[in-house]
Amino acid sequence: MSFRNQAQKMIGKSVQVQLTSGRTLTGKLTSVGTDFMIMRVRIGRRIRRINIRLAEILFLFLIAGL
Repeated sequence: MSFRNQAQKMIGKSVQVQLTSGRTLTGKLTSVGTDFMIMRVRIGRRIRRINIRLAEILFLFLIAGL
């Protein structure tokens, strides 16, 4: 099963993403496209939608209990 198919199973759930830049993002996965995914992430007091290229992702973890 491909990474994209695995990520699609996590849509609507809280996830943590480790990027190639060393940055880690935690938020809700809202959609997965052919070469990107969209997450809702809290930055400060605001909730932002962030587009992430699949090629920049090292790890994608499902967060239980959030």
